[in-house]
Amino acid sequence: MIIFQMSDSTSYHRAIEVDNFSGLDNIRIILCEPQGPLNIGSVARAIKGMGINDLWLVNPIEFLNQKETWYMAHGAQDIIQNCRVVENLSQALDGVHFLVGTTHRRRRRRLAEPVPAKQAAIEIASISPQQKVAVLFGREDKGLTNEELCRCQLTASIPMATKNPSLNLAQAVQIMAYEIFLASSRQVETSVMEYATVDEVEAFYQRINNLVQKIQIKPINNSWQSFMYTIRRVFSRKGLEERDIAALDMIFSTASRYINRLETQLDSTKSDNSPK
Repeated sequence: MIIFQMSDSTSYHRAIEVDNFSGLDNIRIILCEPQGPLNIGSVARAIKGMGINDLWLVNPIEFLNQKETWYMAHGAQDIIQNCRVVENLSQALDGVHFLVGTTHRRRRRRLAEPVPAKQAAIEIASISPQQKVAVLFGREDKGLTNEELCRCQLTASIPMATKNPSLNLAQAVQIMAYEIFLASSRQVETSVMEYATVDEVEAFYQRINNLVQKIQIKPINNSWQSFMYTIRRVFSRKGLEERDIAALDMIFSTASRYINRLETQLDSTKSDNSPK
């Protein structure tokens, strides 16, 4: 592994110093399939300057042996050395309670409406003192897929004056990290919600999917994907707490067991009435 060390004078003081921020240790930045070592290095430098040190890369291009990575990570080589590399998004969401996706373009109407980066940062700052929050960034060329955004409890977008050009990956991360840093340094009311983990929420959605298919609901246009987008949007508006998951699980589990009993009784009746 190549590590380029560069001289770095740290004897000066910042023109404006901030030391009363909170919750930044609970912020995770996730890059989904980043395609360039320049951007990976730039992201490391961007987040470290904003007090965020937890970087995860999902299926990235080879970057550790690229000198561009270390050059662009000037002063933040430790972020590169300590970043986590995983094969898929589910692995990157381990232990995460609140997931924020990012997008620069409007998606289909069944997906949650994005909020401005500043508003998203305030929400993040209210949760991170107590629970783990991850901010998810997409590929340089096409961003996040609709399926990836569906896993997010909140979608953020950075307002711009023009449609083009769009921000590159490192610029988008820098702005989001800055907004989170600012929000974390202010007196933001801490959320009292005890969010379920993303894994628990995903398991809950799978149980819904299994149940509605078992009772043979027919979605409009027979699109199960669109139907589940709608379900996710409804439940993501306020987020799901652990107690919400427990209560809803009880309902769906009871309904599923009842359906299983009816199916067993029906099969038994058919067997009794069959010709001997």
